[in-house]
Amino acid sequence: MTNTAPTALPATPSATRLTYALLIGGDLLAFTLFAIIGRRSHSEAAGLMAWFEVLKTAAPFMLGWFLVAPWLGAFRARDYQAGADPSVAGVAQRTALAWLVAAPLALLLRAILLQRGIPFSFALITFITNLTFLVAWRSLFAWLWRKRGA
Repeated sequence: MTNTAPTALPATPSATRLTYALLIGGDLLAFTLFAIIGRRSHSEAAGLMAWFEVLKTAAPFMLGWFLVAPWLGAFRARDYQAGADPSVAGVAQRTALAWLVAAPLALLLRAILLQRGIPFSFALITFITNLTFLVAWRSLFAWLWRKRGA
């Protein structure tokens, strides 16, 4: 008789959809948090009454991310299938690469939406802050996923 570790439950379409919903929801939350912090730092409304303005601020970054990230492996299905053991470092690297490509697109979309230029200081802060938020949250998600399967 062999002693084997229990395996994770098989992936179901609903479990896969839930995983992607969690990834998307976390990404949306990261960009929303960035928009709230940015608006507050400029003494602009960012509370519940200003939800539309917060969404409008975050929208170009969300759009840029979701146009690029799936193509660069940020939503790689095999990382989150039953029994998967995603490398936290690999998830962080794919997230960073996707944001490296998505950030200029997001900044361009913002410039078009607002019909104004992109100050270098804003671009740098935007890149670093969103990179930090995305990598931190997605690394935590991958780590929790690994712990779940352990």
